[in-house]
Amino acid sequence: MPSYDYECQRCDVRWESLLTYEEREKPCSNPCPHCGAKEVRKIIGGFPGLAADTNLTPDKKTGGQWSEMMDRVKGGIPKRYHGGIDRSTNMSGKRWKG
Repeated sequence: MPSYDYECQRCDVRWESLLTYEEREKPCSNPCPHCGAKEVRKIIGGFPGLAADTNLTPDKKTGGQWSEMMDRVKGGIPKRYHGGIDRSTNMSGKRWKG
């Protein structure tokens, strides 16, 4: 279910709601849950300051321990599978383009 962000134009409070596509406009006609004003709007782009590092790899996250563990795993499996393990070490948060 998608997450939608809303903001009260009077008190500037922001919140998020998990709603179906069909329900996404409902909060705009309801009063603000904080101050009760009927000045709610849906905002695009989510909360400011939140982002994901799409260049984060398993090694960056674990300080290199991922590669060490994968090297140990490779010691116990046939060499034909090593390429897939090596690719997993270099994966990041970016979308894969085949």
